[in-house]
Amino acid sequence: MSCKKKKTPEERIKELQEKGEVFPASNDHIYKCIMTNCVLFKADMTYQITGISKDLILKTYYEKNSEYVISNAIERGKRSDILFGIEGFVVNYELNNKYSLATIIRNDDYLDKIKIDISNNMYTYENMPKAIQINLNNFNHLNKKNVKEVFKSRDENGVVENVKWEKYHLSFPQVYRKYKKGLELTKLEKEMLILRLRKIEEIDALAEGDEELMEAANELKRLSLDINTVGLYDESEENEKMMNSLKAEGERDGIKKGIKQGASNEKKSIAKNLLEIGIPKESIMQATGLSKKQIAMLM
Repeated sequence: MSCKKKKTPEERIKELQEKGEVFPASNDHIYKCIMTNCVLFKADMTYQITGISKDLILKTYYEKNSEYVISNAIERGKRSDILFGIEGFVVNYELNNKYSLATIIRNDDYLDKIKIDISNNMYTYENMPKAIQINLNNFNHLNKKNVKEVFKSRDENGVVENVKWEKYHLSFPQVYRKYKKGLELTKLEKEMLILRLRKIEEIDALAEGDEELMEAANELKRLSLDINTVGLYDESEENEKMMNSLKAEGERDGIKKGIKQGASNEKKSIAKNLLEIGIPKESIMQATGLSKKQIAMLM
């Protein structure tokens, strides 16, 4: 029985050129390169999501990453979050390709670490930076009606408890459905869509005449001709196949690992965050070990 021969990077590039396609930015490595290298694109997308002045972003932007984007296929295994500072803000982008409770807990834990890092510095409450996490989701679980949803910490009366942090969830599937129906897209929806399209013809049509979108489109095309990118993309595809082969029990193990990873947080704090984003109480009970009565007291 013969195994299918794996294509060389050169063959993959040639295949892409023949199909008129690019590697999609749904791939972790390509997404990080786009969000790191395309400064105008990232600044405008952040403005469209948060309302922070684009001029302020461009003038006061600084990197906060402790580990940067992989530069070549040899340096496999490194990972980097999109984390940067603006005057008065710390912003974290997360790309979430699959929905799981473990993913939500992991991202909550990461946002908590950012908030703790800020609070450990010499700030007063008035001048401390605001922590913002932006989740780009390839699922609809947290976005029932709108492409963009914002979550804040609220008390039992619905009053915002802390104005120094907020979390956004944005849905790729909702944007793609609008696009396929031929509906008019907002600037933010176009920026999200360009991270999902494969056909160069569609990407160029979407980006035509727009400086920020053209920056991202050109970077996508450049990365798709880079041999190092192909090597990283191949590795990511193999990891994706392995993850897809996991059974339901594997998913439960992932949830347990997510809880363990966030062990520095109190279980009640995690449960409260999960309640705020609409996770069912039964799932929270299973994940945290809290009783129904304990969770009810957090509502």
